[in-house]
Amino acid sequence: MDYKDIRWKFIVVSGRYDLINSTTFEDDGADFYLNAGQKYLDRLLDTGKMNARYPVIVEAGTFVVKSIGIRAIKEVWAANADGKIQLIPDTMQRLKTEYSEEFSAVAQGVPRYYAPAVFRPHPDTLASVTGMYNVSDLLLYNAIAPAQHFNYNGIVIMPPPDGTYTIEILGLFYSPVLSATLAAEVWTQTKSYWTEAQPDTLIAAALYKVDALYRNLDAAKEFRSIVMDDVIGLDKDTVEEDLVGNMQMGG
Repeated sequence: MDYKDIRWKFIVVSGRYDLINSTTFEDDGADFYLNAGQKYLDRLLDTGKMNARYPVIVEAGTFVVKSIGIRAIKEVWAANADGKIQLIPDTMQRLKTEYSEEFSAVAQGVPRYYAPAVFRPHPDTLASVTGMYNVSDLLLYNAIAPAQHFNYNGIVIMPPPDGTYTIEILGLFYSPVLSATLAAEVWTQTKSYWTEAQPDTLIAAALYKVDALYRNLDAAKEFRSIVMDDVIGLDKDTVEEDLVGNMQMGG
């Protein structure tokens, strides 16, 4: 279902016609609640379509891999023409102990380990680490960059690769930000699992957010109940799939 149609349905059901432009039908506040509802749905599930694989090509010497939208990292793989290897999960403390030199100075090789990175500096607006050590994995503040450490999550891999590799992160990811804009009578829209497969649940989650934020607690409870019924059903479907896969693997 097109997102602009979902947005309009949300407007009609909520009665909040003030949240859309009455002339162009573009956003005037509705997207805030629909995106809040979608993020709420994402956090309710940790199975099925909440899982994704993020592949990226990294060059020799690259030891930071990052992306916007990562919720939780489950597996990391490194692959090249010679094959693939699953990296061993570790902690930043152990990586820094094992590789005591600066990460950029570690001898390159086949990646073996990864650890969830801590990209955030303090203060949040730290823009330079000139003259400092043990900070090569921080993401520094840039006032004109479209994304900052606030938005990114990712990993440090060790040792730094000795050639070009595909690094693949498997885990839980947030759905893309929803929007629908009109230019020259052409709509540009984003899609997500929720818009394509579960638009009614998305609308219910957005209505829950509206009522919760406006402290209409009784109505919020009703919409939350609708959302939870849908999510429980989706989770049961995934559990059934997992059970079949486990039985097949077990022989």
